[in-house]
Amino acid sequence: MKPDLTPRKSSTVPERTGHVSVLVEKFMIVWGGYNDDYDPYHLAYLPPHEVWLYDTEFKVWFVSKNRDIIPVPASGCSACAQGDYMYVFGGHSGLGYLNTLYKLHLSTLQWELVTPESSSPSPSPRDKTVSWFYDKKFYTFGGYGMIDYSKDNVFLEEVRSFCQDETSDLRGWNNQLCVFDFITMKWSIAETKGQKPSARAAHSAVRFGCKVFIFGGRHMNLRLNDLHCLDLSTMTWSGSLCVSGEQPEGRSWHTASAVSTNQMFVYGGFNNNCVPLSDAWILDVASLSWTQLTHFPTNKPRLWHTACVTHNQEVLVFGGCGNNILANEEESQVDHRNDILLFQLQPYTLSRLCLECAYRHRVRLGAQWDSLPRQFSDWLNRKEDLDIQLLMSTDTGSESHSDSDGEGGTTRTGQTCVIS
Repeated sequence: MKPDLTPRKSSTVPERTGHVSVLVEKFMIVWGGYNDDYDPYHLAYLPPHEVWLYDTEFKVWFVSKNRDIIPVPASGCSACAQGDYMYVFGGHSGLGYLNTLYKLHLSTLQWELVTPESSSPSPSPRDKTVSWFYDKKFYTFGGYGMIDYSKDNVFLEEVRSFCQDETSDLRGWNNQLCVFDFITMKWSIAETKGQKPSARAAHSAVRFGCKVFIFGGRHMNLRLNDLHCLDLSTMTWSGSLCVSGEQPEGRSWHTASAVSTNQMFVYGGFNNNCVPLSDAWILDVASLSWTQLTHFPTNKPRLWHTACVTHNQEVLVFGGCGNNILANEEESQVDHRNDILLFQLQPYTLSRLCLECAYRHRVRLGAQWDSLPRQFSDWLNRKEDLDIQLLMSTDTGSESHSDSDGEGGTTRTGQTCVIS
């Protein structure tokens, strides 16, 4: 995947909350989300024809714009990447809740609607679900949305899996495990054994091989901190797992990411007191033990953000909200973000440190770059070329934002803050 695009200034990346992102090769791909202040004359959803790409190697943004088939502008979708595609399901839009499944061709950055076989009922419309891909099947679990009381088989019927919202007759949380089979092109509700997690939304899911771990989320007025595992080889739920040591408090709108073959990194979220969180945790899925990473700053709260893990074991937390998203608009304006928090979980390689040093001192050392091995000189020249393009760019964006982040330094709008 090598987009032939012009680099964009980080300040031009729209601030957003409730978007999706996946990592493919060295690119973080970002789509969707909303921002109440993005366009005051239209809906607050971000333009659906824009796909933003962040080059994690050179720390540069690009944008691809597509006017052909595009999804409905939405937030609260779920996404995962598999093979040559990024899959995006559900969400909420100006039309209400969604139950469509799209795939983005990663080689062309073109969208395609996945159309089920005509006789196949689909999941009911929902947002804030989680998804993953396994054995040629797309899975989605939980979410919040429409409860299907009809008897016409428009949606997959399993009303008992919904927990009704007391404030609405037609909406609620669910614990459905819905599966789209790309061989039959049909949706179904998976047949499982064991005790399923309670109905929830805004939770997280991480797959390690044939096992998927579900953590947290909101169930009615309670934000959870329970942990469940689904064995995809036997389709068996574990029930609530007993974990050792101190545990994260209950939360929703957090992120969880696999940072090794047996470790899950959890960051941020929204707790039961409606406080945005900035704590980081590691779960060892083999020993079922939690460890809080107390050496990271705790003054960078994020909720409804996304997180991706690079090949260098860096966790990139992008966007999201930095304050109480549910506060009365007259009391507080939503703090939508467009910066990147980069959590460095292991030391950088000596070659990377040397390259960055050679680039920082390019005025003195630039004439000697061509004497380096080809792969190193190419990297340095590519880095310089991108920086020159950015310097000459006519992009406009608000550069006036700055946040005094104390312990973590000062991060301007759209920029990357490295947290080691």
